Amino acid sequence: MISIKRVSLIVFIDKFFSIAEISIIVLILKATVFGILFVLTLLVLGYMVPREDFVMQLIGYVIAFGSYLLLVFEFEYRVIGLWSGIVGAVILRMVFIVALPELSDDFYRYFYDGQLLRNGINPYLYLPHVAFVETGIVSNAYWEMLLTQMNSPAYFSVYPPLHQVIFWISAMSGENLLYNIVTIRFIIIAFDILNIFLIWKITQEWKVSNQVLWLYAFNPLVIIEISGNLHLEGIVLTGLLLSIYAFSKKKQFSSSLGWSLAVGLKLTPLIIGPLWLKAWKGKKLISFLVVSGLVILILLIPLTIGNGAVGFLESLRLYQRNFEFNASIYYFLREIISFFLGYNPIAYLGPALNLVAFFGILGFVYFWKVDKAEDLAEGIVLLYLIFLLLQPVVHPWYLIPAFGISVLTKNRVFLIWSFLVFLSYAAYRYPEVKESWLLLGVEYGVLFGYLGYKISRAYQ
Repeated sequence: MISIKRVSLIVFIDKFFSIAEISIIVLILKATVFGILFVLTLLVLGYMVPREDFVMQLIGYVIAFGSYLLLVFEFEYRVIGLWSGIVGAVILRMVFIVALPELSDDFYRYFYDGQLLRNGINPYLYLPHVAFVETGIVSNAYWEMLLTQMNSPAYFSVYPPLHQVIFWISAMSGENLLYNIVTIRFIIIAFDILNIFLIWKITQEWKVSNQVLWLYAFNPLVIIEISGNLHLEGIVLTGLLLSIYAFSKKKQFSSSLGWSLAVGLKLTPLIIGPLWLKAWKGKKLISFLVVSGLVILILLIPLTIGNGAVGFLESLRLYQRNFEFNASIYYFLREIISFFLGYNPIAYLGPALNLVAFFGILGFVYFWKVDKAEDLAEGIVLLYLIFLLLQPVVHPWYLIPAFGISVLTKNRVFLIWSFLVFLSYAAYRYPEVKESWLLLGVEYGVLFGYLGYKISRAYQ
């Protein structure tokens, strides 16, 4: 009796659907299942698993990344329609809408700076732990929570003025942490949706598959670090994508505005500066440089108010000379040098590697040709790679601008790194940050192994 039913079902399906249609239906069902699994995994990571529980965090991230790869590569762009894919990407980002950021506590400083601005106080002039005394702010439970939970109470704010504008907007929702989180999250998600739109526009312009769009839109690191942990690197990416898209359209004014926005948010995109000298020619180069210089200057002017630049630069120097996390080349050299010196050489090794990065970037740009927009995108990805591999601090969210641009190229090093970098969160298993040499070895062993493989293939 069972066999008769099965035969009847097969006959029924065969009557109404072709083999090709059946395979598409099966793929769509699989995509739906993995999409639901993706959402459920993000819910668990965002609301149920503390960052101290690294094993569960890692298991969740592996499941999310596996679902992501299956959605992007197994089902390809023909199964995921444009609008259904965009809706899915938005849903994945909205999963965290009322979640407290779990993997990073930077947001406490965001709102502290924002509340200072809301009260008419320059956040670059006062150290958080003395601001109450020097500014006359009346302390309450909200302010005390921000002060005690932030990770930088003894440092001047290191966030550029455009960051501060977003902090101020989020603080306008009042002295309520949840309201602040939801406000800034809506802003960040809005810009990330703009990123998806810009990547789509570029794929249309360059006539490439929509698959690269899903490489960015569904990437778990992007979703967790931007929507979940509230990092603004997604907005930096918005500026860089705008600059690349405008370059492909030969619009130097819009391109300069995009790059200036990225620099105004975070100074790191300055590393791209030399590449623009190869990208633009003649009068367009002059126009690009003039507009960029003026806009960046205007965006940084708030630092000069009340001598705020002094504290800002002091924190930047402190950051380069005192902090280390998830580094690669830096850690390797540190261990060798400290073996002979008997102490940590970070005070001069960090700045020295920045100098190496500077000359490395200039050398790379000298030999790199920018004949089309695709060359520009590939060049930016490689510049970020040079820079990040030489830094003493590489937090996971630092990869996002480079990853977002890399999906437009055939270079998949940042895709691989976006998976491996999550291993760095093992350092938060303990009250005191303690990195695992084993996991660092796995992360950078695989990464450098892949780079070596690609380089050897290029010369075959």
